[in-house]
Amino acid sequence: MSIVDLSNKKIVITGAGSGIGQKTAVVASKLGARVVMIDVSAAGLKETFSLLTGSGHSFYVLDLTDFDAIDNCIQDVVDEHGRINGLVHCAGISSRKPLNVLKRDGFSRVMDINLFAFVELVRALTKKGRFEDGGSIVAMSSISSIRGYKAKTEYCVSKASVDAFVRCMALELAPKRIRINSIMPGEVLTPMGTKSREMAKMTGAAIEEAPLGATQPEEVANLIAFLLSDATKTITGTGIRIDGGICL
Repeated sequence: MSIVDLSNKKIVITGAGSGIGQKTAVVASKLGARVVMIDVSAAGLKETFSLLTGSGHSFYVLDLTDFDAIDNCIQDVVDEHGRINGLVHCAGISSRKPLNVLKRDGFSRVMDINLFAFVELVRALTKKGRFEDGGSIVAMSSISSIRGYKAKTEYCVSKASVDAFVRCMALELAPKRIRINSIMPGEVLTPMGTKSREMAKMTGAAIEEAPLGATQPEEVANLIAFLLSDATKTITGTGIRIDGGICL
């Protein structure tokens, strides 16, 4: 029997319409989970849905910046599927702005998706009767939370905030035996990541190479699946790097 087994688990995944969220949904379904996908893109959700293994999956089109709608959406999910076993927050946005154009509005836009939507999802899902004790929550962070990058202040701050939130929630959710962790990738070769690398090459920009190279989206999805599983029940409040050794 596989160590990583998600059979009969109901997993909510945001940002499931593309990239790491899509790969996570596919991997989770292959491991036996019933996948509930959330994304702002209906087309992306339909594409991911067509790639899933098994049955009982569903998707919800939701703009995560509409905080008032998150609780209603989660209630609909619970009404349809019952108590949830896992949450993965893959939805996120990046930004690239130098200091002289940084404004509060820009910070708010990035923080709304990367942090505040995650806070609302955790709050909504961990209400009484919605989340199984012993469940697992995983957030996408980044090595940007511990490294500085020119002109990526908004993004770096948002991911550092995610990691701080995870550490606090690990203590608050421990009485329910709910684990919460973050994943900290370096360069991931999603379609967006590949495009960024190609553009950097075209412009002659320097590309920092990790000792083991860039990470494939499936590798990140596999790590998320491990944290969602019952393979361990005492990993909580931590950020796990998957960066090819670039932070060494």
